[in-house]
Amino acid sequence: MKKTGMLFLAFVTGMLVGFILFEFIVRVVLRQMNTLPVTFIGALSMILPLTGGIAVVMLTRRFTKKAGQD
Repeated sequence: MKKTGMLFLAFVTGMLVGFILFEFIVRVVLRQMNTLPVTFIGALSMILPLTGGIAVVMLTRRFTKKAGQD
């Protein structure tokens, strides 16, 4: 249960980081261009948080396995 909770918190944190990255990209692109395609915003808003969550969970599992081997 302890490991499941840790992985859940890692996933939530990764989704938050992905969303922050999405907001940063949208703001920078909107400063460069006056308009931004709605499909681009929609795709990024779904893909980046999910990708961030998965990446952080993978890193967490990798580092917890390495810590257990030492």
